[in-house]
Amino acid sequence: MRSIICLIIVISSYSCYGQLIPFRINKQWGYCDTNRVIKVKAQYDFADFFTNNLAFVKKDSFFYGINKTGNIVTPAIKHYGTFVDNRCPVLFASGNCYYINDSGKVAIDQAYDAAENFSEGLAVVAINKKLGIIDHSGNWIRKPDFDTSSLYFKSGMIMAISKGKYFYINQYGKTLVLPDSVKAAGIFSEGLAPVYVTKQRNSIGEIIKTTFLEFIDSTGKIILSHFIIDSLDYSEYIALEKEFIDGKAIIKTQNEIGWDYYFIDKKKRTSPLYASARHLKDSLFIGAIGYYMSDIRIVDSNYYVQGQFQQKPTQVGEFGNGLLPFRDKEGNWGYVNKNCQTIIKAKYSMAYRFNNGYAYIVYNGNVGVIDTKGIEYFFDRP
Repeated sequence: MRSIICLIIVISSYSCYGQLIPFRINKQWGYCDTNRVIKVKAQYDFADFFTNNLAFVKKDSFFYGINKTGNIVTPAIKHYGTFVDNRCPVLFASGNCYYINDSGKVAIDQAYDAAENFSEGLAVVAINKKLGIIDHSGNWIRKPDFDTSSLYFKSGMIMAISKGKYFYINQYGKTLVLPDSVKAAGIFSEGLAPVYVTKQRNSIGEIIKTTFLEFIDSTGKIILSHFIIDSLDYSEYIALEKEFIDGKAIIKTQNEIGWDYYFIDKKKRTSPLYASARHLKDSLFIGAIGYYMSDIRIVDSNYYVQGQFQQKPTQVGEFGNGLLPFRDKEGNWGYVNKNCQTIIKAKYSMAYRFNNGYAYIVYNGNVGVIDTKGIEYFFDRP
Protein backbone atom coordinates (compact mmCIF):
# COMPACT_ATOMS: atom_id res chain seq x y z
CA MET A 1 0.00 0.00 0.00
CA ARG A 2 2.82 2.41 0.77
CA SER A 3 4.18 2.15 -2.78
CA ILE A 4 0.73 2.85 -4.24
CA ILE A 5 0.27 5.93 -2.06
CA CYS A 6 3.69 7.25 -3.12
CA LEU A 7 2.72 6.70 -6.73
CA ILE A 8 -0.44 8.78 -6.31
CA ILE A 9 1.69 11.81 -5.43
CA VAL A 10 3.13 11.63 -8.95
CA ILE A 11 0.04 10.67 -10.91
CA SER A 12 -2.47 12.93 -9.20
CA SER A 13 -1.67 15.65 -11.77
CA TYR A 14 -2.43 13.43 -14.77
CA SER A 15 -5.15 14.43 -17.18
CA CYS A 16 -8.08 12.03 -17.42
CA TYR A 17 -9.96 11.55 -20.63
CA GLY A 18 -13.11 9.74 -21.66
CA GLN A 19 -15.79 8.47 -19.34
CA LEU A 20 -14.00 5.53 -17.73
CA ILE A 21 -13.20 6.17 -14.08
CA PRO A 22 -10.98 4.00 -11.86
CA PHE A 23 -13.25 2.10 -9.44
CA ARG A 24 -12.14 -0.01 -6.47
CA ILE A 25 -14.05 -2.95 -4.96
CA ASN A 26 -12.27 -4.07 -1.78
CA LYS A 27 -8.66 -4.55 -2.91
CA GLN A 28 -9.33 -4.87 -6.65
CA TRP A 29 -9.56 -2.09 -9.24
CA GLY A 30 -11.48 -1.81 -12.49
CA TYR A 31 -13.31 0.94 -14.37
CA CYS A 32 -16.83 2.31 -14.31
CA ASP A 33 -18.77 5.04 -16.11
CA THR A 34 -20.03 8.27 -14.53
CA ASN A 35 -23.08 6.37 -13.21
CA ARG A 36 -20.74 3.94 -11.41
CA VAL A 37 -21.71 1.10 -13.73
CA ILE A 38 -18.74 -1.29 -14.05
CA LYS A 39 -17.29 -1.35 -17.58
CA VAL A 40 -13.97 -3.11 -16.93
CA LYS A 41 -14.00 -5.86 -14.31
CA ALA A 42 -12.27 -5.13 -10.98
CA GLN A 43 -9.20 -7.35 -11.31
CA TYR A 44 -6.17 -5.12 -10.84
CA ASP A 45 -4.13 -4.05 -7.81
CA PHE A 46 -4.36 -0.41 -8.92
CA ALA A 47 -5.85 1.55 -11.85
CA ASP A 48 -4.85 4.97 -13.21
CA PHE A 49 -6.98 7.30 -15.35
CA PHE A 50 -7.12 6.89 -19.11
CA THR A 51 -5.16 9.21 -21.37
CA ASN A 52 -6.91 9.00 -24.72
CA ASN A 53 -7.00 5.23 -25.38
CA LEU A 54 -4.59 3.91 -22.75
CA ALA A 55 -4.45 3.56 -18.98
CA PHE A 56 -1.88 1.98 -16.69
CA VAL A 57 -2.94 -0.72 -14.24
CA LYS A 58 -0.95 -2.70 -11.69
CA LYS A 59 -1.00 -6.49 -11.49
CA ASP A 60 1.42 -8.79 -9.63
CA SER A 61 4.02 -6.06 -8.92
CA PHE A 62 4.14 -4.73 -12.52
CA PHE A 63 2.20 -2.12 -14.47
CA TYR A 64 0.61 -2.74 -17.86
CA GLY A 65 -1.02 -0.47 -20.41
CA ILE A 66 -4.59 -1.46 -21.23
CA ASN A 67 -7.12 -0.19 -23.77
CA LYS A 68 -10.75 0.71 -23.02
CA THR A 69 -11.90 -2.86 -23.45
CA GLY A 70 -9.48 -3.97 -20.73
CA ASN A 71 -7.02 -5.72 -23.04
CA ILE A 72 -3.31 -5.46 -22.15
CA VAL A 73 -1.40 -3.72 -24.95
CA THR A 74 2.12 -3.30 -23.45
CA PRO A 75 4.80 -5.54 -21.94
CA ALA A 76 5.32 -5.46 -18.17
CA ILE A 77 6.39 -2.02 -16.88
CA LYS A 78 8.23 -1.10 -13.67
CA HIS A 79 7.56 2.65 -13.77
CA TYR A 80 5.80 5.09 -16.07
CA GLY A 81 5.54 8.83 -16.54
CA THR A 82 3.01 11.22 -18.06
CA PHE A 83 1.65 11.39 -21.59
CA VAL A 84 2.61 14.64 -23.30
CA ASP A 85 2.06 15.02 -27.06
CA ASN A 86 1.34 11.28 -27.21
CA ARG A 87 4.70 10.33 -25.70
CA CYS A 88 5.04 8.65 -22.30
CA PRO A 89 8.31 7.40 -20.78
CA VAL A 90 8.17 3.86 -19.40
CA LEU A 91 10.71 1.60 -17.74
CA PHE A 92 10.04 -1.91 -19.03
CA ALA A 93 10.67 -4.93 -16.82
CA SER A 94 13.58 -5.69 -19.17
CA GLY A 95 15.40 -2.68 -17.65
CA ASN A 96 15.29 -0.26 -20.61
CA CYS A 97 13.39 3.01 -20.87
CA TYR A 98 11.33 3.79 -23.97
CA TYR A 99 8.67 6.26 -25.03
CA ILE A 100 5.32 4.75 -25.98
CA ASN A 101 2.21 6.22 -27.59
CA ASP A 102 -1.40 5.85 -26.44
CA SER A 103 -1.74 2.63 -28.43
CA GLY A 104 0.96 1.08 -26.27
CA LYS A 105 3.48 0.98 -29.13
CA VAL A 106 7.08 2.18 -28.91
CA ALA A 107 7.04 5.71 -30.35
CA ILE A 108 10.81 6.37 -30.39
CA ASP A 109 12.99 3.46 -31.45
CA GLN A 110 15.74 4.10 -28.92
CA ALA A 111 16.39 2.65 -25.46
CA TYR A 112 17.55 4.94 -22.66
CA ASP A 113 18.90 4.36 -19.17
CA ALA A 114 16.38 6.91 -17.86
CA ALA A 115 13.82 9.19 -19.49
CA GLU A 116 11.76 12.16 -18.27
CA ASN A 117 8.39 13.45 -19.44
CA PHE A 118 8.29 15.71 -22.48
CA SER A 119 7.83 19.42 -21.87
CA GLU A 120 7.76 22.17 -24.49
CA GLY A 121 8.50 19.53 -27.13
CA LEU A 122 11.73 18.31 -25.49
CA ALA A 123 12.78 15.66 -22.96
CA VAL A 124 15.83 14.91 -20.83
CA VAL A 125 17.18 11.35 -21.20
CA ALA A 126 20.17 9.44 -19.85
CA ILE A 127 22.67 7.22 -21.62
CA ASN A 128 25.84 5.87 -19.99
CA LYS A 129 25.31 7.95 -16.82
CA LYS A 130 25.15 11.25 -18.73
CA LEU A 131 22.10 13.34 -19.59
CA GLY A 132 21.14 14.76 -22.96
CA ILE A 133 18.11 16.32 -24.65
CA ILE A 134 15.92 14.88 -27.42
CA ASP A 135 13.03 16.21 -29.48
CA HIS A 136 9.63 14.62 -30.14
CA SER A 137 11.11 12.35 -32.82
CA GLY A 138 14.09 11.23 -30.73
CA ASN A 139 16.63 13.45 -32.48
CA TRP A 140 19.43 14.78 -30.29
CA ILE A 141 19.11 18.45 -29.40
CA ARG A 142 22.08 18.08 -27.10
CA LYS A 143 24.05 14.86 -26.82
CA PRO A 144 24.63 13.53 -23.29
CA ASP A 145 27.24 15.62 -21.47
CA PHE A 146 25.76 16.84 -18.17
CA ASP A 147 25.20 15.09 -14.84
CA THR A 148 21.74 16.11 -13.65
CA SER A 149 19.10 18.73 -14.35
CA SER A 150 15.67 20.08 -13.56
CA LEU A 151 12.96 17.71 -14.80
CA TYR A 152 11.15 19.87 -17.33
CA PHE A 153 11.73 22.67 -19.78
CA LYS A 154 10.10 25.89 -18.68
CA SER A 155 10.25 29.08 -20.73
CA GLY A 156 12.56 27.23 -23.13
CA MET A 157 15.15 26.46 -20.45
CA ILE A 158 16.32 23.81 -18.02
CA MET A 159 18.86 24.18 -15.22
CA ALA A 160 21.63 21.59 -15.41
CA ILE A 161 24.62 20.56 -13.33
CA SER A 162 28.00 19.36 -14.57
CA LYS A 163 31.07 18.88 -12.39
CA GLY A 164 29.29 20.65 -9.54
CA LYS A 165 28.47 23.78 -11.55
CA TYR A 166 24.93 24.98 -12.23
CA PHE A 167 24.06 26.43 -15.64
CA TYR A 168 21.15 26.90 -18.03
CA ILE A 169 20.51 25.13 -21.35
CA ASN A 170 18.07 26.55 -23.90
CA GLN A 171 15.67 24.74 -26.27
CA TYR A 172 18.38 24.57 -28.93
CA GLY A 173 20.72 22.68 -26.62
CA LYS A 174 23.04 25.65 -26.15
CA THR A 175 24.47 26.75 -22.81
CA LEU A 176 23.42 30.22 -21.70
CA VAL A 177 26.72 32.02 -21.11
CA LEU A 178 26.70 34.14 -17.94
CA PRO A 179 29.45 36.25 -16.36
CA ASP A 180 31.48 34.58 -13.62
CA SER A 181 29.83 36.91 -11.10
CA VAL A 182 26.36 35.50 -11.92
CA LYS A 183 25.37 32.10 -10.52
CA ALA A 184 22.20 30.17 -11.31
CA ALA A 185 19.93 30.07 -8.24
CA GLY A 186 16.81 28.32 -9.53
CA ILE A 187 14.84 27.21 -12.55
CA PHE A 188 13.33 29.35 -15.30
CA SER A 189 9.62 29.93 -14.93
CA GLU A 190 7.34 32.38 -16.72
CA GLY A 191 10.32 33.74 -18.62
CA LEU A 192 12.58 34.53 -15.65
CA ALA A 193 15.16 32.73 -13.52
CA PRO A 194 16.69 33.72 -10.17
CA VAL A 195 20.43 34.27 -9.99
CA TYR A 196 22.86 35.35 -7.30
CA VAL A 197 25.07 38.20 -8.43
CA THR A 198 28.33 38.92 -6.62
CA LYS A 199 29.28 42.61 -6.51
CA GLN A 200 32.12 44.48 -4.86
CA ARG A 201 31.60 47.37 -2.49
CA ASN A 202 34.14 49.75 -0.95
CA SER A 203 33.73 50.17 2.77
CA ILE A 204 36.27 52.19 4.74
CA GLY A 205 38.94 51.40 2.20
CA GLU A 206 38.12 47.70 2.10
CA ILE A 207 36.67 45.74 -0.79
CA ILE A 208 33.76 43.61 0.33
CA LYS A 209 32.04 41.07 -1.90
CA THR A 210 28.29 41.01 -1.51
CA THR A 211 25.75 38.67 -3.13
CA PHE A 212 22.43 39.97 -4.46
CA LEU A 213 19.34 38.08 -5.62
CA GLU A 214 18.28 39.18 -9.09
CA PHE A 215 16.29 37.73 -12.02
CA ILE A 216 17.41 37.22 -15.63
CA ASP A 217 15.54 36.58 -18.88
CA SER A 218 16.39 33.87 -21.42
CA THR A 219 19.16 36.04 -22.94
CA GLY A 220 20.90 36.40 -19.57
CA LYS A 221 19.89 40.04 -19.17
CA ILE A 222 19.13 41.23 -15.64
CA ILE A 223 15.41 42.08 -15.61
CA LEU A 224 14.58 42.40 -11.92
CA SER A 225 16.90 43.83 -9.27
CA HIS A 226 16.87 46.26 -6.33
CA PHE A 227 13.87 45.00 -4.41
CA ILE A 228 12.42 47.76 -2.27
CA ILE A 229 10.49 46.73 0.83
CA ASP A 230 9.30 49.42 3.25
CA SER A 231 11.49 52.00 1.43
CA LEU A 232 14.64 49.89 1.88
CA ASP A 233 16.55 47.92 -0.78
CA TYR A 234 16.55 44.33 0.45
CA SER A 235 18.37 42.85 -2.56
CA GLU A 236 21.38 41.99 -0.44
CA TYR A 237 19.35 40.26 2.25
CA ILE A 238 16.63 38.30 0.46
CA ALA A 239 16.66 34.68 -0.64
CA LEU A 240 14.44 32.86 -3.09
CA GLU A 241 11.75 30.58 -1.67
CA LYS A 242 9.86 29.68 -4.88
CA GLU A 243 10.05 30.58 -8.57
CA PHE A 244 7.36 32.51 -10.46
CA ILE A 245 3.98 30.77 -10.57
CA ASP A 246 0.80 32.59 -11.63
CA GLY A 247 2.80 35.83 -11.87
CA LYS A 248 4.27 35.71 -8.37
CA ALA A 249 7.58 34.54 -6.91
CA ILE A 250 8.14 34.05 -3.18
CA ILE A 251 11.14 35.66 -1.49
CA LYS A 252 12.15 35.63 2.16
CA THR A 253 14.20 37.68 4.61
CA GLN A 254 15.57 36.43 7.92
CA ASN A 255 14.33 37.84 11.22
CA GLU A 256 15.17 37.13 14.85
CA ILE A 257 13.15 33.92 15.04
CA GLY A 258 12.97 32.69 11.46
CA TRP A 259 11.88 34.08 8.10
CA ASP A 260 9.52 36.72 6.75
CA TYR A 261 7.92 35.86 3.39
CA TYR A 262 6.73 38.09 0.56
CA PHE A 263 5.14 37.49 -2.82
CA ILE A 264 6.70 39.62 -5.54
CA ASP A 265 5.49 40.25 -9.09
CA LYS A 266 7.39 41.06 -12.29
CA LYS A 267 7.10 44.79 -11.58
CA LYS A 268 8.87 44.23 -8.24
CA ARG A 269 5.73 45.00 -6.28
CA THR A 270 5.69 43.11 -2.99
CA SER A 271 2.86 41.68 -0.93
CA PRO A 272 2.27 42.30 2.75
CA LEU A 273 4.60 40.40 5.07
CA TYR A 274 3.57 36.81 5.84
CA ALA A 275 4.85 34.35 8.42
CA SER A 276 4.57 31.72 5.67
CA ALA A 277 3.47 31.81 2.03
CA ARG A 278 2.60 29.33 -0.71
CA HIS A 279 1.32 29.13 -4.25
CA LEU A 280 -2.00 27.29 -4.43
CA LYS A 281 -2.42 27.39 -8.26
CA ASP A 282 -5.56 28.70 -9.99
CA SER A 283 -4.04 32.20 -9.40
CA LEU A 284 -4.65 31.88 -5.67
CA PHE A 285 -2.15 32.06 -2.85
CA ILE A 286 -2.01 31.36 0.87
CA GLY A 287 -0.43 33.55 3.48
CA ALA A 288 -0.18 33.23 7.26
CA ILE A 289 -0.45 36.32 9.45
CA GLY A 290 1.43 36.04 12.73
CA TYR A 291 3.90 33.45 13.96
CA TYR A 292 1.85 32.08 16.85
CA MET A 293 -1.79 31.06 16.38
CA SER A 294 -1.47 32.30 12.80
CA ASP A 295 -4.42 33.41 10.69
CA ILE A 296 -4.33 31.33 7.48
CA ARG A 297 -5.75 33.28 4.54
CA ILE A 298 -6.40 32.54 0.88
CA VAL A 299 -5.68 35.63 -1.22
CA ASP A 300 -6.02 36.50 -4.90
CA SER A 301 -3.43 38.10 -7.21
CA ASN A 302 -4.12 41.51 -5.64
CA TYR A 303 -3.74 40.02 -2.13
CA TYR A 304 -7.40 40.54 -1.39
CA VAL A 305 -8.59 37.97 1.13
CA GLN A 306 -10.91 35.41 -0.46
CA GLY A 307 -11.29 33.27 2.61
CA GLN A 308 -9.90 32.69 6.07
CA PHE A 309 -9.74 29.35 7.85
CA GLN A 310 -11.77 29.41 11.04
CA GLN A 311 -9.76 26.47 12.36
CA LYS A 312 -6.09 26.48 11.41
CA PRO A 313 -5.30 23.61 9.02
CA THR A 314 -2.19 21.60 9.72
CA GLN A 315 -1.49 21.17 5.99
CA VAL A 316 -2.95 22.17 2.63
CA GLY A 317 -2.45 20.92 -0.92
CA GLU A 318 -3.08 22.70 -4.23
CA PHE A 319 -6.24 24.06 -5.83
CA GLY A 320 -7.79 22.04 -8.61
CA ASN A 321 -11.29 22.38 -10.06
CA GLY A 322 -11.99 25.08 -7.46
CA LEU A 323 -11.26 22.86 -4.45
CA LEU A 324 -8.34 22.84 -2.02
CA PRO A 325 -7.39 19.74 -0.01
CA PHE A 326 -6.69 20.48 3.66
CA ARG A 327 -5.91 18.52 6.82
CA ASP A 328 -7.64 19.45 10.07
CA LYS A 329 -6.24 19.30 13.59
CA GLU A 330 -7.53 15.73 14.00
CA GLY A 331 -5.44 14.66 11.01
CA ASN A 332 -8.34 14.17 8.59
CA TRP A 333 -8.38 15.52 5.03
CA GLY A 334 -11.22 17.21 3.18
CA TYR A 335 -11.74 20.02 0.65
CA VAL A 336 -12.66 23.70 0.87
CA ASN A 337 -13.39 26.30 -1.82
CA LYS A 338 -11.50 29.57 -2.18
CA ASN A 339 -13.72 31.16 0.49
CA CYS A 340 -12.58 28.45 2.95
CA GLN A 341 -16.05 26.90 3.02
CA THR A 342 -15.94 23.14 3.52
CA ILE A 343 -17.27 21.42 0.39
CA ILE A 344 -16.19 17.85 1.13
CA LYS A 345 -16.05 16.87 4.79
CA ALA A 346 -12.68 16.06 6.31
CA LYS A 347 -12.75 12.29 6.77
CA TYR A 348 -9.92 10.94 4.63
CA SER A 349 -6.42 10.04 5.80
CA MET A 350 -5.00 11.68 2.64
CA ALA A 351 -6.44 13.78 -0.19
CA TYR A 352 -4.85 14.92 -3.46
CA ARG A 353 -5.47 17.68 -5.97
CA PHE A 354 -8.55 17.50 -8.20
CA ASN A 355 -7.93 17.33 -11.94
CA ASN A 356 -10.64 17.12 -14.59
CA GLY A 357 -13.26 16.54 -11.92
CA TYR A 358 -11.67 13.68 -9.97
CA ALA A 359 -9.13 13.18 -7.19
CA TYR A 360 -7.45 10.30 -5.41
CA ILE A 361 -7.95 9.98 -1.67
CA VAL A 362 -6.96 7.44 0.99
CA TYR A 363 -9.74 6.10 3.22
CA ASN A 364 -9.45 3.35 5.82
CA GLY A 365 -5.99 2.52 4.52
CA ASN A 366 -7.07 2.14 0.88
CA VAL A 367 -6.73 4.43 -2.12
CA GLY A 368 -9.94 5.53 -3.83
CA VAL A 369 -11.36 8.08 -6.25
CA ILE A 370 -13.94 10.82 -5.57
CA ASP A 371 -15.48 13.53 -7.73
CA THR A 372 -16.01 17.22 -6.90
CA LYS A 373 -19.42 16.46 -5.39
CA GLY A 374 -17.86 13.98 -2.98
CA ILE A 375 -19.28 10.93 -4.78
CA GLU A 376 -17.04 7.95 -4.06
CA TYR A 377 -15.95 5.52 -6.76
CA PHE A 378 -15.11 2.67 -4.42
CA PHE A 379 -16.73 0.48 -1.83
CA ASP A 380 -15.66 -2.17 0.64
CA ARG A 381 -17.77 -5.28 0.96
CA PRO A 382 -18.03 -6.91 4.42
